[in-house]
Amino acid sequence: MDDVGGSGGGPAEEVALPKATVNKFVNEIAGGLDMRLTSETRELLAEVCTEFVQMLSAEANDLCEADKKKTITPGHILRAMEKLGLERYQKDVQDDFARHKEDEKQHPKGKNGGWSSMKASGVTDEELQRQQQQLFEMARSGPAAAPPPAPPPPP
Repeated sequence: MDDVGGSGGGPAEEVALPKATVNKFVNEIAGGLDMRLTSETRELLAEVCTEFVQMLSAEANDLCEADKKKTITPGHILRAMEKLGLERYQKDVQDDFARHKEDEKQHPKGKNGGWSSMKASGVTDEELQRQQQQLFEMARSGPAAAPPPAPPPPP
């Protein structure tokens, strides 16, 4: 796994999970256990998480290529877990994935990111345009010229 993320046989790029994501995850787990972690421990966990994702991704990629496919699917991930001896976690992964899919159905994101949720907020196009014009006028006049627009009603 020396060249994960590298290109054309050159040195490997530094690939890592975002520290904020790892710290959030660690804080949720450690907070629930009433534990504190040193910054060295957090760094080590971030490195271990990154290595795990790379290892699982590489194995899933190999399985995907063996299937002559170009897109890694959840099935490739589950098979990779089995191949890596992680089958005891497959049920949890499947359950979490099913929950994720259900959340996506309940809170769909449109083609433009959150646009469908904007439409679902109940604010009319006319009201959105009015608020936008008010913001443009505020920007031209300076920050103290006009009050901020009222927030949209909760869905």
